[in-house]
Amino acid sequence: MLRTTSSVTQTSRRILFGLIIVASSILAVEAKPAQAQFVNEASKLGVMTYNVDEGTDFTQLAAATNLPQLLRAVGQTIAQVRATDPPSRMQQLAKEILAAAPTLVSLQELDQWYSGPIDPATLSCGPLALEFDLLQELLNALGPSYQLVYQALQYQLPTVPGVIGATGTFLCVAARNYIAVLARADLPPSVLQLSNVQSAQYTSKAYFKTPVKSFPEPHAWIALDANFNGESFRFIGTHLESGDAGVRRAQGGELRAGPANTSLPVILAMDSNAQAAPPPQDPTYGDFTAAGYADAWAELLPQRPGFTCCQAESVNNRFSHLSRRIDLILTSGNLRAAKIARYGATAAAKTPAGLWPSDHAGVAAQIVAAAP
Repeated sequence: MLRTTSSVTQTSRRILFGLIIVASSILAVEAKPAQAQFVNEASKLGVMTYNVDEGTDFTQLAAATNLPQLLRAVGQTIAQVRATDPPSRMQQLAKEILAAAPTLVSLQELDQWYSGPIDPATLSCGPLALEFDLLQELLNALGPSYQLVYQALQYQLPTVPGVIGATGTFLCVAARNYIAVLARADLPPSVLQLSNVQSAQYTSKAYFKTPVKSFPEPHAWIALDANFNGESFRFIGTHLESGDAGVRRAQGGELRAGPANTSLPVILAMDSNAQAAPPPQDPTYGDFTAAGYADAWAELLPQRPGFTCCQAESVNNRFSHLSRRIDLILTSGNLRAAKIARYGATAAAKTPAGLWPSDHAGVAAQIVAAAP
């Protein structure tokens, strides 16, 4: 049968309308978070891990092969940090933590950035001033709800000269990278008691190479014993090596043989840099699961990827780039996760200027004692 032009046009319109409906349905589904968030109750044990993003991946410094390139790379690095607007990001990140309302929080990449004048003729540095303190910015934004339990130094970028290319401005830059554990400040001792706070750097460490010299990049852990509503456990926060898989695996071994070697149930909340999803899984992650640690996300949401890393280095990408799950909450002993969710993973968490609060998503879980 021959169709008239009018019937063809009507058919095309119906097809187009149908495609619009289908496309709208797909976009509506994709606009929803992969996992609904939850607000932890004060009477329930909640834990969280969040890499807050130091503002750079040091890609320019890693690529420098001579002194002029190193000078430009230092300038590009501090310019990159400034462009990520740490104070605004910590404001937004604090909102994510407050929304999750965890009892204990493990934080990574809480950098202090310093800058100061330089004599261009001699490249000698003058006194440096603190430009950004991510931990203090975050604590200020959190207000009285949370208090610092412990802050541990990981690695330092020594004072180095640099030049900001666009302006030709010479300056000196230094940085210190920290991890920390926070605890809710509104819980009475009858609910939450903390003791035996410990911290150390891993013996295994990588080295960052520059045209001038190499400097070590040690990583650290923080452990504490807690009693929450009569349930005792050890909470450990850490940040494992990212660039060297062998060092990362050795650090995981040190962690299990050291602070995690206890008769208490253990909760690990960390940026492991060990890929749990998608396959293939990192050997360091496999070491933990083989040692009997339960992965809270994998147990509760095995069909959902739960990606936590990583947005663009500039954290200004329009759509999410999260494509790996490396931020983990692991448990051992009689503790298991009852709820889990990501935070800071949707565009709603961005700063008013359109920056993601971090290049990572945070992960929060509610932990309960498993039946014997």
